[in-house]
Amino acid sequence: MNGTAATTEPVPAAIGRTFPTLMATSITGRVVTLPDDAGGDASLVVLVFLESASPMTESWSGPFVGAFTENPRVTTYLVSVVGDSLIGRSLADRIHEGLRGGVPPAKHDLMLTIPGDIERCRRAYAIDDPSLAYIYLLDGRGIIRWMEKGTATPEGLDTLLDTARTMLEPLLE
Repeated sequence: MNGTAATTEPVPAAIGRTFPTLMATSITGRVVTLPDDAGGDASLVVLVFLESASPMTESWSGPFVGAFTENPRVTTYLVSVVGDSLIGRSLADRIHEGLRGGVPPAKHDLMLTIPGDIERCRRAYAIDDPSLAYIYLLDGRGIIRWMEKGTATPEGLDTLLDTARTMLEPLLE
């Protein structure tokens, strides 16, 4: 699979339920709790366990951010889960350092790492294959409205963007 896996089926998990609480640390060192701290009326949460999933992350987040760049009611969080060990903390530090230079300062609190129990995190978010990126679209109350995993497909991106637009429509009237 190595960064090229794609799916056309939703992740078998919790559409319609509240996103499980996720506590992470941003590049700036701020502790962020999702979904409580999620800003806006629609939040995309991209969750990865392995660095090799980065191209998958970009395949979803790039087009999503591009579609909603001018909309302050839409937020995108990129979350890397690393082990709760000396190696995991070291990896989190390296991720923060690497992102700090390539991400505009205004986005630093949206780039998150979780040094924690990887297996517990996998169970909480229904992660069956940690080599894939997992994508969750949350509404303003933290309810999962859309989910997917792997590399974005044209059909997957269309449904993601359509779902987000539909979520925002009633709020525009």
